Amino acid sequence: MTTNSAIEERKLVIRLIGSDDNAFEKLYYQYVERAYGFAYHYLRNTSEAEEVVQEVFTKLWENRHKINPDLSFSGYLLTTVKNTVFNENRKKMYHRTYVNDALKYLQTHMKDLAEEITYDDLMELVNKTINNMPPKRQEIFRLCRMEGMSHKDITKTLGIAEKTVEAHMRLALRDLKTVLAPVLDKIL
Repeated sequence: MTTNSAIEERKLVIRLIGSDDNAFEKLYYQYVERAYGFAYHYLRNTSEAEEVVQEVFTKLWENRHKINPDLSFSGYLLTTVKNTVFNENRKKMYHRTYVNDALKYLQTHMKDLAEEITYDDLMELVNKTINNMPPKRQEIFRLCRMEGMSHKDITKTLGIAEKTVEAHMRLALRDLKTVLAPVLDKIL
């Protein structure tokens, strides 16, 4: 980057920190293709790369006051893209592991049965139970168990106390256990 373009970029970043929409828009159009290419390099999926770029620029706007204008904006942006990609991959891996473990458990315990209840029926019962939970409990359960977020991350995301997250998770698991216990007793 030439000295003049570095100075111009720094001015844009300073304006962005001051909540200037036009500066954000200029930086967006200046870097969106590069951010997309970087995300696509790791993900190899167009829609996932687009989602990551959208999330990164949203985070960029939300955290604009934390940006250091003396450091490379490009470096900051691409590091944010990389971290977001890795976090998304971690969530997917956690979700896959959770589903696979549940499937292994069910397969192990259902092998000798005369198929009184099918896996689809059980998953329908689980989903129905989750959908019948109060909206906040449902949201917290999905974030924790299906997206792999920690209680601390959920606290930050939803702006609620960690004890509230723990209480909702405890109640959600109680709800599932109450509904599934009679069915699993038949299976086991």
